[in-house]
Amino acid sequence: MAAVRTFSGVAHTWLCDEMGHMNTRNYVGMFDDAMQHFMLILGHNAMVDGERRLGWADVRHEIDYKAEVPEGALVHVDCEALKIGNSSITYRQTLVLSESGEVAAINRATSVLFDLKERGTARIPQVMRDKVGEYLAAEG
Repeated sequence: MAAVRTFSGVAHTWLCDEMGHMNTRNYVGMFDDAMQHFMLILGHNAMVDGERRLGWADVRHEIDYKAEVPEGALVHVDCEALKIGNSSITYRQTLVLSESGEVAAINRATSVLFDLKERGTARIPQVMRDKVGEYLAAEG
């Protein structure tokens, strides 16, 4: 197993621009929501870790737009890990038009586990490291 579905949604009217397709800023919102679900799958519990003052800071996004997402389209995001470091994880998110299976966008991102008390990076726990293997892409 590599990719896992981490988000499903709709390109609602209010997410679209005057040209009738989803606006760029809303791709990032969907990718951000999907990232939170991916981290939960890997073992990061936002509620518990929030109390411990640990969170994820995105440090890089590279998005390739492949197809328009028209108003009303059903979409989903599949996510897979590319690599894991001491405090960061790099992953690929694929936004898909659910009804046709067409790839609408691909986001390659890196997020860092961040200690909000110390204001610096934190080491990714071993439990997450172990889980990443299940969702590691065959190629980077």
